Amino acid sequence: MKGKINKIDVENIGEHYGMDIEDELSSMLSEELAKSIDAEIMKKLFSDNKLDKINRILEKIKIKDE
Repeated sequence: MKGKINKIDVENIGEHYGMDIEDELSSMLSEELAKSIDAEIMKKLFSDNKLDKINRILEKIKIKDE
């Protein structure tokens, strides 16, 4: 979806709904960016290779405890 909007339109919309549209959009963008970064970090932390290593370590610990 594409669209063009100018600053006056943004101000008019903000006045109509009683909010600062630029702040709302910036906040939403920031939240989505943070979610994307978090997802990428989790993906790297829990890659299949690393999960295998973690499982092997947990198995060794389990065997020692028995």
